[in-house]
Amino acid sequence: MTPRHSLAALAVAVVAGSLVTAGTTAAEADTGITVVEAHNDWTNNGKLVLSLDAPTAVKDIKVSLRSVDTQQTVATLTHLVLVSGTAENGTWTNRGRVQLPDLGSYRIDVSAADEGGDTLDATSAGYFSYAVQTNLKDVQVDRTRADYDHRSVTIHGHLMGRWPGSGAVTPMGGMPVGVSSYMEYTDVTTAEDGSFSATLPVTSDYQNNIRAMFSYDPNHLFYNQSSSKSFPITIKKTATKIVEKPSTAKVPFQGVVESTSATLLWDSPTGWQPLVGKTIGSNAFGDNSQRTTDATGTAFFPATQPLWSNFSIDFGWPSDDLFLADAHASREILVVQPAAFESFSATRSDAGSVAISGDLTFDGNWTPATIPVDIQFSATGKGNWTTVATASSANWDGWGYGFSETAPATGAGYWRARFTGAPQFENAVSPVVFVAAP
Repeated sequence: MTPRHSLAALAVAVVAGSLVTAGTTAAEADTGITVVEAHNDWTNNGKLVLSLDAPTAVKDIKVSLRSVDTQQTVATLTHLVLVSGTAENGTWTNRGRVQLPDLGSYRIDVSAADEGGDTLDATSAGYFSYAVQTNLKDVQVDRTRADYDHRSVTIHGHLMGRWPGSGAVTPMGGMPVGVSSYMEYTDVTTAEDGSFSATLPVTSDYQNNIRAMFSYDPNHLFYNQSSSKSFPITIKKTATKIVEKPSTAKVPFQGVVESTSATLLWDSPTGWQPLVGKTIGSNAFGDNSQRTTDATGTAFFPATQPLWSNFSIDFGWPSDDLFLADAHASREILVVQPAAFESFSATRSDAGSVAISGDLTFDGNWTPATIPVDIQFSATGKGNWTTVATASSANWDGWGYGFSETAPATGAGYWRARFTGAPQFENAVSPVVFVAAP
């Protein structure tokens, strides 16, 4: 048995008129007249296209159409009309429309003479496909954008056919029409008036067009294939979001965020609504952690590992619905780095000034780019501290970040140093030192 696809290939070749002999066959005498092409008109299924090349003007052309099956002559065409080129090298066609008893493929035999006395007698110069020229008419779609509430596209129209003998256009009822859209496909049968309608679901991001086609039908071999235009499909994804709520947004050095909730919502027609039973993932809790949302759309995650530097808690939901967008959320956790005074001294250098020095240490993960230190004085040591000088930046001295400054002072009082590092570093205050009057 011949495979279906082989029959289809043969039918398409015959219907499309692709079996064309450029020039004549072995039965054609070498007379100087040659057949350039001989076939049916691709755009008009009732017309012949015959191109001849001759030394002088061609005359007395006769075309015989013979059945491929019986080899019997079914029509003879004379009085052809020159439609392009010249009588020496031109294209001819028949008056009116070719009239044949049945649809099918017919062998073209050609005889002709030119004014110089050359003659032509060519058999199988080409093939004439006497076929119904189909057309998918008035094809439309109900939408070109699919969304959350409209997850399919319907295409509809009419299959019409132009008959080769009369040129009449009639509905093609009871015929198969295929509708395709990326991986989605269906066949429908036209109604008596040639109408068809088919609905395909939109199931892929790559599904960006839809079209209808009449192609191979084993019961109607000589009905030319036709196709509608391709209609675009765009996909509108509904917005989603993750609302992230860590138990704190700031922790000390090596502290932890004790818990974090993540609520997954979608932008419904009535406002933001929870997405229930969805899996939210995060890499902020050691190994990749996944949790399922509850009836409020919320998933709960455990404590983070101890944090040494600023840390981002990230969440993601890869959408399991073509019409819902992916969701992502990120929250930065501030990790406050430690700062402390390792040493501090204040001594009178003369009657009008006090020499200040000391060291700061930073035992965390970072060190400030600049380390300004305020030198402060209080007469009582119990409040009312006043900044009287500032060491612009402490520098590494082998023990810590050392600073020194001379402050004006004539009376007795209390001295201290202060480092203001917030928000990234702890604020630090040195021990208080009393300096007597001179």
